[in-house]
Amino acid sequence: MSKTWVAIISLCIGLSVGFGLGIASTEAGRAFVSDLASSEQPADTTHPTTLTRAGYSLKYPGNWKIDTADSDYDPDHLLSIDSPGTCFVMLVLIDAATDPAWNVQTQVDAHVPKLMKTPTRAPFTKWGKYQGQGVYLKGKVLGITPGGVRIFSYSQETRSFVVVEFCHDEDMKNVKPGFELLESSFDLAP
Repeated sequence: MSKTWVAIISLCIGLSVGFGLGIASTEAGRAFVSDLASSEQPADTTHPTTLTRAGYSLKYPGNWKIDTADSDYDPDHLLSIDSPGTCFVMLVLIDAATDPAWNVQTQVDAHVPKLMKTPTRAPFTKWGKYQGQGVYLKGKVLGITPGGVRIFSYSQETRSFVVVEFCHDEDMKNVKPGFELLESSFDLAP
């Protein structure tokens, strides 16, 4: 083998190793590689898990998990139900009447600028059996992959809730039945 080929092969190996080490050395790089390697599993809606608390009840897919390690986790007021991949549903329960439009806008302001630069907006007013305020935002998540965030809020005299659903478009076919199970089964206690 000639010295030129050895040099070219060595250069390619060096560039590949350098690129891999560069990606692995940053949190964003590791997350990117992890997301590429992960695949979303179909939501197991035939074996749902039921969650019943004093203030609400719901069902979620059997292969989804509640993120109990989240520092803000409070099963009666704030929880995230995560799919096996990167999609999730966040539920905020409030023991007071609130303004649903304000709740939705607060979630949009807090989370969307970090995820999407210029999302399209589609308002809606119904989630499950509840009438309130909602918006479905679609765009490129972190400027890379198409995805969406669906935010809804409902309020009554003494209780209210906000629900945030997040998913990449490519995973939606596997996750949508799980979102629908949560939505159809959620029941806010009076």
